[in-house]
Amino acid sequence: MAQISQAASNSFRQTARTLRHKKFKLRSKVDIVSPLLCDDALKRLTPSLQAYKGCTVIDINPGLGLWSSKIHEIIQPRKHYLAEPPRSPFLPHLASFASQENTRYQLLTWEDKYFWRPDRYVAEGLLPPFEASKSQESNKSILVIANSAVSQPQSRSRGTGSKSHLALLDWVHDIRRRIGFHAGGGVRMLLWCPAKDTTAIIPRTIVSRSKISLSLEMTCHVEPIVGSDESARGKQKRRDQSVELTSAKRVLKRMRDSGITFPAGRESELYKQVQEESKRADEGNAGNQAPSATVRARGWHKELQELQHRFAAGDFAKADGMRPGDQSKLPRGAERARTSQYARMVELENNLKHIQKRTNAAEQLLQEQAGIDALDTRANSLPPNDPQKQAVLQEMQERKKKLQERLEMTRNPHVREEFVYFKHDRKASSQIPPLLMWDQRRAEPMKAYDEEFFPEQSLSLLDIEPKQPLLFPLAEGDGNFSTTLLSTLFQNGKNNLTALETLAPGAFDALIPKVPALTDPGRGGERDVRDLPISRLTPEMAHGLTKAWIEWPFKPDLIDI
Repeated sequence: MAQISQAASNSFRQTARTLRHKKFKLRSKVDIVSPLLCDDALKRLTPSLQAYKGCTVIDINPGLGLWSSKIHEIIQPRKHYLAEPPRSPFLPHLASFASQENTRYQLLTWEDKYFWRPDRYVAEGLLPPFEASKSQESNKSILVIANSAVSQPQSRSRGTGSKSHLALLDWVHDIRRRIGFHAGGGVRMLLWCPAKDTTAIIPRTIVSRSKISLSLEMTCHVEPIVGSDESARGKQKRRDQSVELTSAKRVLKRMRDSGITFPAGRESELYKQVQEESKRADEGNAGNQAPSATVRARGWHKELQELQHRFAAGDFAKADGMRPGDQSKLPRGAERARTSQYARMVELENNLKHIQKRTNAAEQLLQEQAGIDALDTRANSLPPNDPQKQAVLQEMQERKKKLQERLEMTRNPHVREEFVYFKHDRKASSQIPPLLMWDQRRAEPMKAYDEEFFPEQSLSLLDIEPKQPLLFPLAEGDGNFSTTLLSTLFQNGKNNLTALETLAPGAFDALIPKVPALTDPGRGGERDVRDLPISRLTPEMAHGLTKAWIEWPFKPDLIDI
């Protein structure tokens, strides 16, 4: 944790520890205890926060109040409402904020179910009545900051699994319907949440996309400001590292163009990988790296590199009785006498060879897929009546059939699995703009350390801004239709849109023709819609399906689904 101040963090950590008493059920809440982390995050946020000077801040679960006070200093809000549950151990500490002379703080001791309900703020006279507006501008008179991080598992209601997800689902539905906080325009939120929650909120792989991430993509831009190594790992499938590095290079260019830099000690692991690759290229050693970028991303590969360097330097021998640095072959039967370090190195090298073989086999299939995609792009660019179009489509179908035969002949299921995952990641990243919000980020998130939170845990800070103008609004009564549709698609065992048949017989045949984007390769679709996984649905497709479902005269009542 280079150059990260410990003295101030320890002071706030001790305060948090002192305020927590066993009689309180909220002792599991995770707080930010590092002033330097707050300062570093706000250096990046301050330029965009200038437009919020003098606004009303709604501060949900401020806890210790360190982050709250830092925001307060920059924005100088008209009012700053600290919304903390009535049994919180932090109430006496927060009361000192509200008791200051000429304070703009006001402490709200409500049950947490009311924190996200704007009508409660209006009823208490804290906010003026919300009036519906047709304005396409963001509402900069309100800023919401919140902390949803707890150090114990959440109940899995509504199929989400965390307070962050529940709050965000309601948040985006209100944005699309232009109600609540968003009646007068979209309201921005800065959200601290457990790093593991970001897997669903801003996934890094197509297979990890979910109802919550697609709902956010339709309404908001989510920018990761602070992250951790756990944010990258999570429970999601490992991404094709060549795609990840290409994405990171684009982001670093955006950072250079915008003058955004990393504070000392906050560089992400992905940023370091890109820097290492650039350094090798500058030195003319681009080929002197791990044979597969996918393999390089694995945690144990660093351990292997260290063992190889130590062995080459003569730090340990192959076997007992042999000199360090002796490269001669082990005599027959000497395997049992191998040193523990050498045995571990051989084990990792064999593992590396196995993965490389599998990755190379998948890459050959992916190259063939790239050729098919190029033909698809060419066919899409030709006029409908062009005689070449049919010839290109026929060649594409023939190659597609041969590729499917090769897949069926591939004995290793891991090769097939890797091919499918990487194929869809590559297609999504090549769209304009890229499908994943992760690939649209403006800057690499800064690295945070577990010690900067109490209790120690990996947290992320997300900057959630509603998109203006709103491209996919919903009428007042249509929110439930959208929720039901997306829930059915993502929770169904099928991986393509034939899952629509579980909503009602005939839904697939009735709805698909109403959404042309589904079969348009130029808009992220597939000519055969059965080849389009649900995880690759674009916001345009999801909105189109919702509208088609609402207008379908044979749809069942929601209560019957």
